[in-house]
Amino acid sequence: MSRTGYTLPVFAVAAAKAALLHLLYAADRRSLVSLDLLPERAEIPISQVAKLDDASALAITVSDPGDNLDLTRNTPIWAWVTLSDRGDRGPLLLQAGEGLGKTLEGDPAIYSYARRLFDANLLALIPAERTLTVTIALPEGRQLAQRTSNEAFGVLEGLSLLGTSGISKPFSAADHLEEFRGSLQETVKTHADLIFCIGSNGLQVAQRLGLDAAAIVQTGNWIGALLVEAGLLHANSVLLLGYHGKLIKLAGASSTRPVISQMQS
Repeated sequence: MSRTGYTLPVFAVAAAKAALLHLLYAADRRSLVSLDLLPERAEIPISQVAKLDDASALAITVSDPGDNLDLTRNTPIWAWVTLSDRGDRGPLLLQAGEGLGKTLEGDPAIYSYARRLFDANLLALIPAERTLTVTIALPEGRQLAQRTSNEAFGVLEGLSLLGTSGISKPFSAADHLEEFRGSLQETVKTHADLIFCIGSNGLQVAQRLGLDAAAIVQTGNWIGALLVEAGLLHANSVLLLGYHGKLIKLAGASSTRPVISQMQS
C-alpha cells in the first residue's frame, strides 16, 4: 500500500515552529513538532535546531512527500526566526531566503494555505508586543526550480510554498490506478459526460464552478490510461480540471504510453 506524506509548506512551518520554541525555551530541542494542518494534525521530524543569539534561532527539516512522485523529496528546509520589538508592524513577517522563490512583484512565493499554516501554528506563541520574522530557505531550491515550470507562472529564483492541503496523497502511485478505474466504471454508468480532476486543485475548481459532483472522477497522474478507459466505456465527453503547471507537465510526459498500449491490446 502506498504511503502518504506531507506537502512542502508543512515542513517549512514545522522548522519555523521548532526554531521559535527553542528560542523561547532554550531547553526545548524537540525531535518532533506537533502541527495543526487545518484540520488534521501531524508530528513532523526536526533534523537540527540551534539558538544563534538571544533574538534568533535556526531549525532544519527534510521534506518527505510519501510515495508521491515529487522532486522535493529529501530536500532540506531551513527556517531562521528572529524576535524584535513590534512597533507599528504585525506579529508575523514571512520572508524568502535562498531557494524560496519570489513573485514578479517581489513578494515571497508563499501562498494562501501556507500562510494560514504559519498563522495557525505560530501566532499564539509570539510574545506580546514582539514581531516574529521568519525567513524560509531551501538551499537546493534554485537548482530544483530549473526542473519545474515555475518561471513560466511568475515564480522566480526558487520553489514556492504552494498547495491546498498539508497531506501529500500518492495518487500517482501504481496501486491507485485500479481504484481510479473502478471509480470511473461506476461513474460512467450514470454520467456519460465526465469531469476528470487532477488532485485537490481540480476538485476545488469543480466546486467553484458548481459542477455536478456525481460526475467527478479523480485521476492522479493517470490521465492517459483513464482517457482510454473512458473511451472504451463509451463516455460522451471528458472535462479535465487541474493546476495548469501539472497539466502542462503531464501533456508532455510519455510515462502513460506503456499503460495505454497495454489497455488497448
